[in-house]
Amino acid sequence: MALRPSHSRVGDGLRVTGTVLIAIHLVLSAWLVIQFEGQYTEGQPAPTKIKALVAIDKEQTLIDVEMENSTSFLLYMLFRDYDEPANSSQQTSDDSSSDDSKKSSSKAEQKDDVEWLKIGRQATLVSLVLLCLSECLLIAGIPFRATLRAVLMFGVVACFLFLPAAYVMDLTGGDDGDDGDEKDSIAGETFVAQTEQGAMAHEKSSVESSLLMTGIRLELMFSGYDLGLVEPSNYSAVRSEPPGENDTDARSYVEFNSKLDLKFGKNLPSLFFIPLLWFLFPAKPRDK
Repeated sequence: MALRPSHSRVGDGLRVTGTVLIAIHLVLSAWLVIQFEGQYTEGQPAPTKIKALVAIDKEQTLIDVEMENSTSFLLYMLFRDYDEPANSSQQTSDDSSSDDSKKSSSKAEQKDDVEWLKIGRQATLVSLVLLCLSECLLIAGIPFRATLRAVLMFGVVACFLFLPAAYVMDLTGGDDGDDGDEKDSIAGETFVAQTEQGAMAHEKSSVESSLLMTGIRLELMFSGYDLGLVEPSNYSAVRSEPPGENDTDARSYVEFNSKLDLKFGKNLPSLFFIPLLWFLFPAKPRDK
């Protein structure tokens, strides 16, 4: 007795119906769940904790943010005051290089226009539709059906695997720089205090990644001296050299440690029931 059943019209209908139902189930469920947890471990905003839960489906990104021990963080944002003095030499140099700055700004705008998460969503929806259509075409006994199935199934899995990378690329602005620059941008984005450009001196950041059962974990650290807590007359001194332990400006040091878990939706494993349908309900054998 053969382990695999023979082809039948009823089996074709069950295979196509099962594939369509699984695809609809995936479309209606959450595709990616991001859990963020960070804490200020050093500086005036410590020990404030920030927790966030992000759910991504086919068209929406739902975000829920919670802050614990927020009094110190609110006082930190209330008392900090960053006011960079105008520099005439910088203004003249900016005027001489206005064309270069316009070009760089236009390039930055082009980078910002790329919505990687939106591209990942559209590609995932298209791949699911093509997978359902291929099952319908198999009833007609088209050639190279095994190859077509494998390619489309691989495409669906690849689209779902691309979603975490698309979210991180949107988070960092899709920088095309070196790996170190990308890590700095990730750590900087998770640094909750949105400081002004150039307000942090002697920045340090680190990113460590590890695999989870259903996703990826990023452990991030960002630290530096916040010039918003320094007198304007001491900006140049703090930028040139980190303050000593007994220095008054040493109190401007801030460190933020965070953990970012990118996990796939709990319903995504149902995708692998489709190959089981292929085995239980085989397609019509090709006529020789």
